[in-house]
Amino acid sequence: MQNLTRETSTAAANAELIANCQYKASGETTLRCAKCERPLMVKDAVRTPTGYVCPYFVKGRVATFYNAGPQHYLIAALVALVGGAVTGFILQIMSGIPFIAIILTLAAAPAIGTKLGDVIGRAIKPARGQYIWLVAAIAIVIGGAYFAILPGLLGLFRFSLAAIFDLIPAVGLAVMVGAVIRRLRL
Repeated sequence: MQNLTRETSTAAANAELIANCQYKASGETTLRCAKCERPLMVKDAVRTPTGYVCPYFVKGRVATFYNAGPQHYLIAALVALVGGAVTGFILQIMSGIPFIAIILTLAAAPAIGTKLGDVIGRAIKPARGQYIWLVAAIAIVIGGAYFAILPGLLGLFRFSLAAIFDLIPAVGLAVMVGAVIRRLRL
């Protein structure tokens, strides 16, 4: 019964996409969209298992998979901002141990990033957003900038050998952001 309902809602969504298709061919062509039967330029055609379709159909179809609203993006940003600040602080403390800091940072940052991605995903659980990963990455960088990036930049202006160790938290933050993006884009 649930499968039949899902197929019915998918068919209704496809019918709406076909009715609202706004694609116009820019020249003469014999190719037609497999869904809306409108003329389709070869340069604009998107190949699917059932034939070539217009880019507007693909764009509308992809949009049906995402249901996050502005409140979900705000929650993701707040969780990522706090997570970035806490992680930046932890990475800054870890960089105080000069030679072991590199190993600790490269081992801890991906694990922390993966966990933070899971927390953000749970905070917005019923929703999926196409750009949640981007909002979270920007918020993490903003949150961790004071602790992880700013000391490294100030260390570079001192022109000392110890400035290299001041950059370790920034590298850890970058690795962590990569892990969060990987987790949220799955």
